Amino acid sequence: MDPFKIPPPLVVNNFGFCVDHGDEFCPQCCCDHRQTNNYQIGDRLQEFSDISGYDVDDRDPINVYVHGATAVKKKKDYIGKCSVHNKVDCGTCFNWAGLIINEAKAGEAQGKWMKKREKYYRTQDD
Repeated sequence: MDPFKIPPPLVVNNFGFCVDHGDEFCPQCCCDHRQTNNYQIGDRLQEFSDISGYDVDDRDPINVYVHGATAVKKKKDYIGKCSVHNKVDCGTCFNWAGLIINEAKAGEAQGKWMKKREKYYRTQDD
């Protein structure tokens, strides 16, 4: 295998990942699929971003193997199948927009909690 040849991405429910490591952003393989993936679900995230101020470009990268995907070679391409339902592009296991929105909501809740905590400690110091 040519060490300078980048393999085709693993595509799971329209998101691209490094086939060797399962990462959207993989420094070992010099690939970054985040911008393309964000574009795939931009319409579903736009309304949420407008309300919460969440910047999709600042989100944590996803590892598809952590979410139960297995790579299946189809001709020259790789596609993902979930290990739970044994289904290619499983919308239940690989609901990327839902996953990212939940991550954003958790971050927003964490931020609110940190502000409350900071306010509490400021009043304690007075």
